[in-house]
Amino acid sequence: RFDGHDFIPQAIDKGAIAVLAENEKSYDCPVIYVDSTVKALLAMAKAYRAIFDIPVVGITGSVGKTTTKELVANVLSQKFDTLKNEKSFNNQTGVPLTLLRLNQEHRVAVIEMGTNTPGEIAALADIVRPTIGVITNIGEAHIEFFGTRDGILKEKSDIFKYIGESGRAIVNGNDDKLRTLRGKLKNVLTYGLNADNDIRGENVKDMGLEGMSFDIVYGDGRITATIPSPGIHMVMNSLCAAAVGLTLGIEPELIKQGIESYAPVEGRMQIIKTQRLTLLDDSFNANPTSMAAAINIACRASGRTVLILGDMLELGEKGAEYHRDMGKKAVECGADIMIGKGPLMKNACEETERAGIETMHFDTSEDIMRALDNCLRDGDTVLVKASHGTNLKDVAEYIKANF
Repeated sequence: RFDGHDFIPQAIDKGAIAVLAENEKSYDCPVIYVDSTVKALLAMAKAYRAIFDIPVVGITGSVGKTTTKELVANVLSQKFDTLKNEKSFNNQTGVPLTLLRLNQEHRVAVIEMGTNTPGEIAALADIVRPTIGVITNIGEAHIEFFGTRDGILKEKSDIFKYIGESGRAIVNGNDDKLRTLRGKLKNVLTYGLNADNDIRGENVKDMGLEGMSFDIVYGDGRITATIPSPGIHMVMNSLCAAAVGLTLGIEPELIKQGIESYAPVEGRMQIIKTQRLTLLDDSFNANPTSMAAAINIACRASGRTVLILGDMLELGEKGAEYHRDMGKKAVECGADIMIGKGPLMKNACEETERAGIETMHFDTSEDIMRALDNCLRDGDTVLVKASHGTNLKDVAEYIKANF
């Protein structure tokens, strides 16, 4: 969308002492000319990462990467000075920029790695060189580019090629695809709700929007914790964080502290009590698994449930079907109002309208915002969720400011 070279003068004005550039223009500072600034950035980060002999946790998966990264870093930071990606800086620029922030004070790093292109996890893992590799799950996110969930599994599993002989693999043992890795990987640890997992959750209690309480069971040990965020997926993410913490010698009481002090990242199931209603701001991103979970959470809260849902992108030829499934999920869970944005979400709206749910569909966020003035009531629970490219963040901001 932009040519980074256009911003070089501005960077120099703000104190940049040197730049990488692909063009051959001269600038008022030293310039390193390269064929590809992206490849050069990756090479720099790889060389810099090699200086640090510390544990590095690499995290990937279809759903929950950022939340799991935050939880893992929260647990580890109870004991260690911990580096983590800011926000969702998990791609070929965000990951190297994160690694280049390492310093001598850091005792561990937690690096989230995303992909929507075959080979991207291998390229990122090559520079991260994780000592612990984590896969949260194998879902349908970006399935357009990988064909099947098996294709996604193959891509995500590339992380384990770079953890070394002494590295540890940590995977979601409840995931049908990841369970197949158990006999194929050395030094693998599983977490989940099933009894055969190494780290398992027991006595799970749903407290609605207040969160989830549960026991973390490992060997002869048990930790009772409460995650202040709703949904069974948050228990799974917490179990993953506990598995990493136990691997790195974090004491049980510190694992508990790390989980219980978790705060969601902006736009990631943030629960915001406005003067008039409860907003569930989950507007940063979406895929079928996360959207279904969010609909379930919203519909179990008090008051009327208003779903404001936008297109889920990069789902390939089954995109329309996945969206129809979201409409069926809204009907199943008992939503009161459905507001859709985008051509794909029309499929969901057709399902809710057919079931008699009050349904509206709009092409723009501005149209949605105009409709909300006559739609929302005191006491409503409002979920806002869509893929990042659909952009419903402005709708969430409008609700915060006006309701």
